Amino acid sequence: MNIKKERLKLTPEQLFDIYLECNAPGAPAKTILERYGLRPWDLVAIRKRIKAAAIEALANPRRQGRKHQIIPVEQYQRVFKELSETKDALCAVGHELSLLKKRTS
Repeated sequence: MNIKKERLKLTPEQLFDIYLECNAPGAPAKTILERYGLRPWDLVAIRKRIKAAAIEALANPRRQGRKHQIIPVEQYQRVFKELSETKDALCAVGHELSLLKKRTS
């Protein structure tokens, strides 16, 4: 009778945590792996994947910052109109303020 242990589906974050835990100085890697139902060759595979991902990230640096987002034309026109109205209102308030300052001086 062959009884197989059920393997848990580990997330990438969990795999990376296991990798870090196993690479700590003096860490008992076999014990750590057994706790998660993994074998030593699984750690070798994790290390290869992490190394490949790190090399890929270093070889192809991406621009930092926000990703570009496509905005519908209607939304752009609505926001542009609102901005124009706000600018006009601010100009009017500034003009009124300058007139009031002239009257009080």
